[in-house]
Amino acid sequence: MIPASTTIASEVQIQRAYEDEAVASSYIDVRFKSELNRLLHERQVDAVQRAIDQARPERILEIAPGPGRITRHIRSNGQLVCLEFNDSMIEQGRQATSQVIWVRGNAFRLPFSQQFDLAYSFRFVRHFHRRDRERLYQEIRRVLRPGGLFLLDAVNDRFSRPLREARPEEYPIYDKLYREDELRAELGSAGLRCLSILPVQKFHGWQSQSQVLLGPRINWLNRYIIRALECLPRHAGLEWIVKCRCE
Repeated sequence: MIPASTTIASEVQIQRAYEDEAVASSYIDVRFKSELNRLLHERQVDAVQRAIDQARPERILEIAPGPGRITRHIRSNGQLVCLEFNDSMIEQGRQATSQVIWVRGNAFRLPFSQQFDLAYSFRFVRHFHRRDRERLYQEIRRVLRPGGLFLLDAVNDRFSRPLREARPEEYPIYDKLYREDELRAELGSAGLRCLSILPVQKFHGWQSQSQVLLGPRINWLNRYIIRALECLPRHAGLEWIVKCRCE
């Protein structure tokens, strides 16, 4: 993994961080084992599925899907293509998905023409600094048809920064932290108009306390508390799921 002291994630560093076969085979079990992260996963799957059900795209692209964490739960009548750089991730993804086209390639140089109606990418774009994010946006816009949709995640500066400053060793890979107005402005300048910003892990402090105190012992109650808190109204969360339209 990238050293904890590293503040910049480059294209090559991210590629190398996930290339090991052991990382690929354990990726979902290790990173999405807790109920709090399962909640995040479920919200991301739901957001993508809802966008597909509403837009009914003919061709769908997932960028950097890893071992198919999202893809394996998606239902669509359209053609779904997964673009992944690491062979070990592709191998895991192919075992878990059917009727999905897996392509080995680089997200910064997408090997496609303008042919997709919807694209999505989670836990990827946010790893890079502004110059590289702009390169990714340019590629995504290039392969989306006019009016196409793009979904991604973003990290809320207000809630995440105190956690990272308190325990930097737990965040070895760079993530861009946003204010909501900053996020909208960045995407808008890239030709991607924000249609919705959905907060996730809305009461992270209380939810994480439930995970620590109840998760190992009374997980059914922990699961209930985490999801009940998520149902309460709140404008922001630890992360956002963002839906954009290609202008």
